Amino acid sequence: MNGNKRQSLIDRKQFLINKIEQQRHELANASNDWLKVTEPYDRSWQFIVSLKPFFVAATGLISLYTLRHPKSVFSLGKKAFSAWGIARSIQRTIKTNK
Repeated sequence: MNGNKRQSLIDRKQFLINKIEQQRHELANASNDWLKVTEPYDRSWQFIVSLKPFFVAATGLISLYTLRHPKSVFSLGKKAFSAWGIARSIQRTIKTNK
């Protein structure tokens, strides 16, 4: 009986080891598939991150311009906000007409 129980434990251990190995292979395949699917997003993100120095420089220039000409910046903001509101109202009317 003791030998039978020992053999049963050995068999169970081998079964679990095989199951873990199979799961590792499935995980590796899924990981490769995931990398293939997300590759375009990764390239786009790397491009965006590469623009960081230009963004920092542009932010500095915009802040200097804002300090020198605050009225024109606020008027631009008002125009942008108005254009956004008009675009939203047009979208709403198009959606209600469908």
